Amino acid sequence: MKYFLRTGFCLLVFLTVSCSRDSSPGTEEEQVILPNFRLIGEDADNIYQYTYNANAESGTEINLTQTLGVDPFYLTLRQVAEVVSFYSFSADNFSLIQQNTLTGQSTAYPNFYTVSDERSITWGTNSEDLLFLGYYSPKGSRNFGLRTLDPTDGSFMDLSLDFNIQQAYDPLYFRQRLFITYRDEAGNYKIVVYNTETRNVMLTFDYGSGIPNLLIDELGNVGILVGLGNSDFVYYVLDIETLNEINEFTFSLNEFLPPGPLQGDVFDTTLFYTNYLAQPSEIPFGPAYFDFVTNENFVVDILGIVQQVELETQFTVALTALRYYNEAEVFLMGYADASSQTDLRGGVLIISKSGQLLSRIELPFVPTYFIKP
Repeated sequence: MKYFLRTGFCLLVFLTVSCSRDSSPGTEEEQVILPNFRLIGEDADNIYQYTYNANAESGTEINLTQTLGVDPFYLTLRQVAEVVSFYSFSADNFSLIQQNTLTGQSTAYPNFYTVSDERSITWGTNSEDLLFLGYYSPKGSRNFGLRTLDPTDGSFMDLSLDFNIQQAYDPLYFRQRLFITYRDEAGNYKIVVYNTETRNVMLTFDYGSGIPNLLIDELGNVGILVGLGNSDFVYYVLDIETLNEINEFTFSLNEFLPPGPLQGDVFDTTLFYTNYLAQPSEIPFGPAYFDFVTNENFVVDILGIVQQVELETQFTVALTALRYYNEAEVFLMGYADASSQTDLRGGVLIISKSGQLLSRIELPFVPTYFIKP
């Protein structure tokens, strides 16, 4: 869901981490060094990049719609290293604008693919120099394929992956490896590993009814969390180059992790993940983490935090984005003021690992994606 608010910069920063409203009586207040961070946000007409400097306790914004022409109704955002890619669709054509979020260098590939009755595109992603489109062909079928496209000269290669699949999920790219998750005709979950340099399939993993979640850990290895049902999981760690198994262990976690790229990260022995709350609930998701060593699961009381913010601000909070920042040991959550359709506001909630609201930063647009550091 997208949330919009009015244009006009009016940044207000609330960065007193020892503020009494963030701690209940008798509770020791946490002293946390807040992180620098970057994010992508939007209002009704524009897409923004926002960079926050913790030392200066202030941030700067770039209007990517005005400077680069990023479509405010873009379809998909992908990140590879420091580069974010915005995929958009108009007049039967897909276009791409890429922005290096550190250097500001940008590249545009307008109309790099024109739709036809031959195939139906289900997702797009990219490496550092190539574009990849997952598609069904012929259009109207469930035969699953991959198009590798060089945007500099328009050359491409098509590869059939499987026939009559049930569902395709978002891909994951890292260091010349494209991981493609889907559910085949028999209902089995599979991951195809595509070598983007040699342009061939390296391996296909078949997990049967097990639901796989993909991630890249802090060492650059591939992590695959497979949910087996009844709270049972297996965690496989693979070498990114050879795909040989480095480690494997089982654990129990009473959570559902949807297939495809994990909505979270693993740092050391801790899984940080997006906890989807049972519906109906006024809050769709929140932060949580699981320690593989102690088998302890901690779920942040996000409902309590949202109620606290709503009491302070007197508006309705709608959560929009989440990322854990390991160096500062805090969760960053984007939010929108959903109480007004004409004068919306947004901002960032900074939450400690123990579940305390440390800070709230107001923004004149709604954060929709925290750029991975």
